[in-house]
Amino acid sequence: MTNPPNLEAHLEEGIGRLQDGLDGFVGDSGMPLSARMQGAGGAAQQGMGEICDSLRDVTADRPLVALLGASFLGFIVTAFLRRRRG
Repeated sequence: MTNPPNLEAHLEEGIGRLQDGLDGFVGDSGMPLSARMQGAGGAAQQGMGEICDSLRDVTADRPLVALLGASFLGFIVTAFLRRRRG
């Protein structure tokens, strides 16, 4: 049986080969695919952070609107779940 460090090294090597293969398949546009995917992930994470910050600001400034919005969202979700079962 393979020991865990050796298995880990093989997995990392396989992932590296896969990334290199994808870079060659997509074509070299100056930046490897893996770097572009990491950049897209960072942009998505930043966007989610901005959405969360905005939502936090709205709930702090207008708690009644936030409560009504959450209640409405709960009502809609419940209606969809009941419709699927019924």
